[in-house]
Amino acid sequence: MATPSEIAAKKRQEAERKIQAAAAQAKVTSAQTKLATYGNQAEINFAKNISPKFTAMQDIAGRILAKAPNRPEVLKNAGVTLDQLQQTFNKTQASSTEYATKVTGITQAEQDLATAQGQIGQYSAPVYIPEEDVLTSTNLSEEAFINTLKLLMGSAEASKPYVKQLYTLVSKYYKTGSTIPESINLALYDAQENKLIPEFTTRFSGIFKLRDRRAAGEVIDVPTIAEYIKSQEGIAEVLRNTGLKDLANETFLNTVMATGKSVDESTSIIVDVFDLIDNAPEVVKAQFAKNYPSVSRAQLATALLTGTEGVKQLEKTVKKSGVIAAGTMQGIQVSDTLASDLVSKGQNFQTAGVGFSKVAQILPEARRLKSIDAGLAAGQQTYTTEQAVAATFDQSAKELQTLADMAEREGARFSKRTGIAGSRSLASQARGYGSGLI
Repeated sequence: MATPSEIAAKKRQEAERKIQAAAAQAKVTSAQTKLATYGNQAEINFAKNISPKFTAMQDIAGRILAKAPNRPEVLKNAGVTLDQLQQTFNKTQASSTEYATKVTGITQAEQDLATAQGQIGQYSAPVYIPEEDVLTSTNLSEEAFINTLKLLMGSAEASKPYVKQLYTLVSKYYKTGSTIPESINLALYDAQENKLIPEFTTRFSGIFKLRDRRAAGEVIDVPTIAEYIKSQEGIAEVLRNTGLKDLANETFLNTVMATGKSVDESTSIIVDVFDLIDNAPEVVKAQFAKNYPSVSRAQLATALLTGTEGVKQLEKTVKKSGVIAAGTMQGIQVSDTLASDLVSKGQNFQTAGVGFSKVAQILPEARRLKSIDAGLAAGQQTYTTEQAVAATFDQSAKELQTLADMAEREGARFSKRTGIAGSRSLASQARGYGSGLI
């Protein structure tokens, strides 16, 4: 026989053992999958056996190759040339590297598998839970239970019809020595496992999703009911303070909690991203609204809080809108692909404006000259915005030379027509861009 507190401690140990055993099994599966990428056992054994032989062959071939230039008679007697010997060494070296890399991966996968299998053995034996000493059991008063539930979940929740069934479930754990809050947490898992009190388990669905992720091997905290409610209230307050009160509901908060985001992380996501949008220049806001005319703040917040790459993607979208707006202000149509490329190179609304002003200076003349060179009719330019951007933003030597060459040909044509050396405008711009004035 054991005391209630001893039984409760053993049950907690057993619950933790199950979580660790599940995590270890997930690691075994992952290691086995990784090992299978190297082939069957015969192929793995072959790689292990052949790798040191290739390493030795590479060493020998390397020493022969190093001495061969000073021993031409050896090459002659062997009937091979120095080039042939070099080719043999290269093949041996490539095979040695290939198998060495493969064996390194195999070794790591085998070590991971052995470690995980050891953990399974460590957590395989169930924790023995002794029988309860009936003489020491204590009944839980309904009044104490209701009062505790009110503190945890609020008066409205504590007055719902399912609470009587929850009281019966909680009492079972209280008798084993657990506190009332501990008993309520244990009852939650009991209700979920045995499909009892669906209204109660649905209320805390995020806890089960976090538990499953932890069991699958993720390093993630699984909160108690009290911690879960406190975090939900914190996120709800942030949503209300940022004009998103419609999202401060149980369904949405459960979805956010299931992602594992803390209150601080959720606050940072909402505040930082909306500050980025709200404080953007008006032209950037206008471009953003043009690109996403039907996306509300609530939809953005939902994507950010429940997605995996939401924040980074939105920051990129805002910057991309800024780059497009900067081009538009200079009369330049910037494609989505070009804007994305410029953002990836660190450009934003402010910096892109400088570059596009230079693009606007050279683009009309460059297109005119390109049309003349290509013999095209007016309006059939073949010189692109992307080429002008490469010359100005990237300082592309190729595109700068293209501008200089066109200017030189125009100068020659002008000189031929008038007998005067002229038309230096584009040439001077090209020289200026090439000397690093951008």
